[in-house]
Amino acid sequence: MARTATKKPSRKSKPSKTPAKVKKPTKGSRPGVKAAPKSKPAPKARVAASRPSKPAPAPRPAPKAKPRKKLAVDSHPSYQRLIETLKPGRYARGLVFITEPGALDEEMTDWLMGNVDGRRSLGRTAFGEILVFRDLRARAAELGLGDPERESDVALIDIHYKKMRVLSQNVEGFLDALEDPEFQSTFLRKELYEAVRAKVGPPSETECYGFVPALALGGREDVGSVQRLDWKVHQAILIQT
Repeated sequence: MARTATKKPSRKSKPSKTPAKVKKPTKGSRPGVKAAPKSKPAPKARVAASRPSKPAPAPRPAPKAKPRKKLAVDSHPSYQRLIETLKPGRYARGLVFITEPGALDEEMTDWLMGNVDGRRSLGRTAFGEILVFRDLRARAAELGLGDPERESDVALIDIHYKKMRVLSQNVEGFLDALEDPEFQSTFLRKELYEAVRAKVGPPSETECYGFVPALALGGREDVGSVQRLDWKVHQAILIQT
């Protein structure tokens, strides 16, 4: 009989060392994949403590205009020369009536609506316009213009058109121009005056030449439209038209 070969028992393998402990995967991490290290939170930016803003400075109030110093018209050297040179009477061949100083101030005040500081009436023209001396010293001093000690002018209140016109920038110029034919034609209606005087005669001291109908109501500056009228009554009517 054949012998049955007996297998030799294999050598038992030596037991391996204690296996390394496997870390249990944390939640959210995949096995065998190392979880990314947690990033450190960025440091909070330091917020600089805001300083309270200073309130904007309040705007400075505009400097108040210095009130005009009221000066007596009679103290103006040019006014003194004017009334010493032009005594009451007729000038420029009757085109101008010079009155006592201030004699027509009441009528002047009505026409200027009370704005008469530094104003003084001198007389009137043959056609009823009021001549006015204007003391401009206070205005010149306030605005820094001209010669504050002597500034003045001579103006005319045109009662027919309700406006004021400057006849001369100073008294000297007015006195020089008063007898000048060109000045008389430009401001005093010289040609019309001569034609009317030849037709109806010169006006008396209480009269003036007036336009009928009034120029403001469509009247015309011609000989046929002019009449001799009471000056006070005529100017009182015109101021209301």
